Amino acid sequence: VSSCAACAMDVRWCPQFNRAFVVSRFPPLTMSKQRRGGKSKPKSGGPTKISSKGFGAALHARRKGSNAGVLLSQPSYEALRVWLESEGANLKRVGIADFNGLRGVMATQEIAVRDEIISIPASCAVDLGTQGADPLPVAIALLDILRADDGRRAPYWDVVPPPDSPDLCTPDFFSEKELQMLQWPPLVREVRHRSTQLRSVLGAKAPTGDTPVEEMAVAGGRLRQLRWAVWLVLSRVLTVLGPDSKGHKLLIPFIDMFNHDSASRHYLTGRTDGSLRVVAGSHISAGEQICIVYGTEETSNAEFLGHYGFIDATVTKADVQMVSRHPDAHAALAMTSIEADEELLAKQPSWNEQLALNFRLKLKRAVSDVIAT
Repeated sequence: VSSCAACAMDVRWCPQFNRAFVVSRFPPLTMSKQRRGGKSKPKSGGPTKISSKGFGAALHARRKGSNAGVLLSQPSYEALRVWLESEGANLKRVGIADFNGLRGVMATQEIAVRDEIISIPASCAVDLGTQGADPLPVAIALLDILRADDGRRAPYWDVVPPPDSPDLCTPDFFSEKELQMLQWPPLVREVRHRSTQLRSVLGAKAPTGDTPVEEMAVAGGRLRQLRWAVWLVLSRVLTVLGPDSKGHKLLIPFIDMFNHDSASRHYLTGRTDGSLRVVAGSHISAGEQICIVYGTEETSNAEFLGHYGFIDATVTKADVQMVSRHPDAHAALAMTSIEADEELLAKQPSWNEQLALNFRLKLKRAVSDVIAT
């Protein structure tokens, strides 16, 4: 939804990239994320407690006991706040907090409906250009900006998960075994296609079986950095219509720390020549985690997992629609039963395997719904 006054766009955002909205996020998935499936903390391989990432999770998966968070006082968070407020941001009603091991945004005071939750000057955002839906050119632009960075946004880069963060657990970072455990060929093809694109961009600089041992670390580092940049774009970039009537891909500090809750009524709005804001769509109590909605009713768990690294248990209609569009993929899901998958999940395998199992269980139930109707 948008309106225009003297070419200054007033926009309301949908956190997706390829949607018919003025502001959107790349089609998920993934700003952290315990994550899906109602499981306890993974035995290994999962995000560390209060690790570098706090964006990209479904809130309902972690509602245990008190919903009140505990404010975090890490120097990096304080430096981010100081920088943003020096630029004119309004962060007086929020803080970064621990919610039972998950980093998120917490209300530090009561917030009424339609009140501003936060506002971030648009000048603080990282503008990655006006490329199309392909995240790869945007990722390359991001790396170019990082190389030329003058240090002004250092407090923001310091809270962004680095390339070696355990929070990078979308299928792009799965092993071959973990990919096969998804039992969903369309998502596996998407991941492999993206990997091929990355290697194509690097060309002779990409690591291969013939790369000399003494050069492997450098070649592997290039691939890791490019894969990380693509992940960052897919999970955090919002597209905002500018006064040039083009969609600008933006990384917006602090706004990219809100986690996902499909029931959230809070929304994002702003002007590209002013501030980018999150506004309360319902009453918020002090100590409560504040979430936004990633995507639309059409966002399936293939997108949530593929771009953010979590499964949303509340998604049903979009999953049913997706499996209906891919009847040829049902045979892969039928390789194991729901009961067998639940037994595997009960053994608490590695974090990525838990994600894969929860994902295929969700799709198998969606297939059952299709058959029933």
